[in-house]
Amino acid sequence: MWQFIANVILRNRFLIIGILTLLTVLFGYNAATGLKLDNKYGFILPKESPEKMNYEKFKSMFGEDGGTLVLAIQTDSLYTEDRFLKWKELGDSILKYDGVEAVVSEATLFSVENNIEKEEFEVHKIFSDIQYGEKSIKEIEREIKQVPFYNNILYNDSANVSLMMISVDESFLSDQKKANVVLDIEAYAETFEKDFGRIRYAGLPHLRVVIGKRVMKEMFLFVGLSILITSILIFTFFRSFKVVAICNVVVVIAVIWSMGSIAMLGFHISILTALIPPLMIVIGIPNCIFLMTKYHQEVKEHGNKVKAISRVIRKIGTATFLTNFTTSLGFLTFVFTNSDKLMEFGITASMNIIMVFFLSILILPIIVSFSKTPKTRHLKHLERKLAVGFLNKIIFITTNHRKAIYIVTICIVVFSGIGLAKMKATGNLTGDLPEGHQILEDVHFMQDNFGGSIPFEIMVDYKEPGRLFKKSTLEKIEEVQAVYMKDTLFSKSVSLVDFIKVINMAYYGNNQEKYTIFSNRDKARLKKYIDNFDMTNLNGGAFKMKELLDTANTTLRIRSQMHDIGSYEVADKVDSMKLQIDAILNPDKPELERYYKQVIAGKKEYIDSIFQSFPAIYNGTTSLLANGDADLQYAFDTDFEKIKEYYGKPEFNKNLRSAIDNDYFGIVLTGTSVVASEGTQYLVINLFTSLIFAIIAISILMAILFRSWRMVLVSLIPNFIPLIVTGGVMGWFGIPLKPSTLLVFSIAFGISVDDTIHYLAKYRQELKNQEWDLKQCVVMAIRESGLGMFYTSIVLFCGFFVFVFSQFGGTQALGMLVSLTLLVAMLTNLIILPSLLLTLERNITTKAFREPFFDAYDEESDIDWENLEIEDEEDDTPTSKPSIE
Repeated sequence: MWQFIANVILRNRFLIIGILTLLTVLFGYNAATGLKLDNKYGFILPKESPEKMNYEKFKSMFGEDGGTLVLAIQTDSLYTEDRFLKWKELGDSILKYDGVEAVVSEATLFSVENNIEKEEFEVHKIFSDIQYGEKSIKEIEREIKQVPFYNNILYNDSANVSLMMISVDESFLSDQKKANVVLDIEAYAETFEKDFGRIRYAGLPHLRVVIGKRVMKEMFLFVGLSILITSILIFTFFRSFKVVAICNVVVVIAVIWSMGSIAMLGFHISILTALIPPLMIVIGIPNCIFLMTKYHQEVKEHGNKVKAISRVIRKIGTATFLTNFTTSLGFLTFVFTNSDKLMEFGITASMNIIMVFFLSILILPIIVSFSKTPKTRHLKHLERKLAVGFLNKIIFITTNHRKAIYIVTICIVVFSGIGLAKMKATGNLTGDLPEGHQILEDVHFMQDNFGGSIPFEIMVDYKEPGRLFKKSTLEKIEEVQAVYMKDTLFSKSVSLVDFIKVINMAYYGNNQEKYTIFSNRDKARLKKYIDNFDMTNLNGGAFKMKELLDTANTTLRIRSQMHDIGSYEVADKVDSMKLQIDAILNPDKPELERYYKQVIAGKKEYIDSIFQSFPAIYNGTTSLLANGDADLQYAFDTDFEKIKEYYGKPEFNKNLRSAIDNDYFGIVLTGTSVVASEGTQYLVINLFTSLIFAIIAISILMAILFRSWRMVLVSLIPNFIPLIVTGGVMGWFGIPLKPSTLLVFSIAFGISVDDTIHYLAKYRQELKNQEWDLKQCVVMAIRESGLGMFYTSIVLFCGFFVFVFSQFGGTQALGMLVSLTLLVAMLTNLIILPSLLLTLERNITTKAFREPFFDAYDEESDIDWENLEIEDEEDDTPTSKPSIE
């Protein structure tokens, strides 16, 4: 088959070049015009995930929780005429930007006043006269700070910190080009630093846009750096600019295709898909090195360029395809998760890895066919003392010191295993930023002065409209907010209760002592005021009632911010908060549940107790039974004693359960902090699962290839050890397990298996050539495939290592750990795998392994290579020798 493929490639060089050029232009155009950035957090979760469903429900009721950009200043002289006017000027100017929906600061607030004669509230702007004729700056300050609501929301009086909150349209934030409005606002705000000192930035729009832009920027930066460093190394190995150019053509086209395919499939650049373009270099360079090394070996052996090109395609075409296919298969396992983002990553990565193989097998032979035969100096790398000496040392160790190899390996594995036990999983929104980074400093500044920076939301379903303004309901919500106040991980919370307090305070002439929930007596007096007052736009849009109350779904919102802590710490906090809030809102729940369990267990006396103690349950059950069992309904309506005859019926139990649930306040904890936390945990679990699936799938493929399960098990050992060593390093050095570092294992395993396939494929071929001289087969396999493995590993080590210069800790760890893993994988595949083959000998090298379904390295056919050459396509006149056609 591969001889046929070689003939097709060499006969149709110009046609293939034309097709590849057109496809590259197509992919490039889509990459340039259709590639978009996905800068949202927490959307790794599958659609049916309860956390994601809750978050989507929250957004449908209250809108985005992360649409506020925050500017913070720290000054003790804001309340001077000039500076307060500048603060207003900044806000008014920002409000004119496209995509800005509202700007709230101390300079934009409104006061609510009681017009006793009209029995209605009037709203007035606190600061409107820029000449300070109506009010002095001190009067303005006093009027703003007499409302307790604003303290620790818009300003921290004790720290002299003031905030400006800027609401940005989500359609602008999610659009790569329009999102630049955030950067434009921040650039404009910096022009006011001469007036206020350093301006700090916070809020999810800032994190999403700035980090997203830097992720995109670094993706291109490290693609370029990887190509540069690999080019230098390839030149060092091959001593040929031509080889460097050929390899670069392959990987550059692969990168263009990868970005174009992401756009064509309708996917966006995310934290996962941003890894795909650099991965194309990772996969493409090994292909090129193996192909070029084999080409040079063939040229050195017989000097016939045509024969060398054809042999390269024929002899390692299957092996190269299988190495790419196994890597692709590893990424394809992400498709079996329920996460859209993981599926997009898996589909795009696996598809592009296969495309890299075709680019390598097409472009490299075609360009070489147009080039001159390599000169002697270009082939010297095959005998370079460093590489040859390295391989000779490997051969000496594996053939003479296998016992020492096993002892050292066991010690390393045990030591790494201890480190594995120390490894911890985590993940937070700013966890990849290094200490001292401006974004991280600003987040910490907000947390220190206002308690939190990442949205944390509570939705309370009060079930019945009449419950909302009950004093008992409002007091329970107030008590929930008190839980926030006691917890240093949270900022001050905002809810309907705060609006009620502001209204009650306004009713009493803005007396601070009346910043309380209104009494039942005042509730009747306030009814007319409230009926005539538009609470949906209190303070002229500063804080909108509709963002805190969804009357259509009888749900209210408690809004807050929390510290940017690890995902597992967030999960623990969510669990503890649920228990505390449930105890406040549903204090009778434990007793109700106990009654219910006794009822369905058949203890009839509890039926009397549950209905006598909780009349609402009795009423709720009877109403729910309206469309149920007629006899049961009749029993409720006429004779309560008869109900005991029905306690065991499923319909009764079902309706009793519904009535009890309807008596509870529904509680849902959500927000970006919760969704991002769950997304990180989901990703960690699924990456582990996908790694296991990849191992199983690749093992099955290798079993089909080599027809020996024993050989597969032995071959997996040198590929597991690097993963264990890497995990041990992470544990010993305190590198946490998170999405960015967990990807190391999938990437490294897929690549290290490539070395195993190349080595075993060559080893099996040598079994035939060396007539089962196992020691000689091992030695020859090391010499033939070891050089390519050595070159590849060094190039990949340096290519990934450039990531340590990233601004993001996750990218730094990814580069360092992948480099380490691949280096260890090279050593284990060149030392441990040959040692195992020699030690176990014929116990694993079975006849099935010797006679596979198909060869990874094809054997020679009866072709007279000495009389073959490529036809000159510009001249149809045959040459003195017959062409390959």
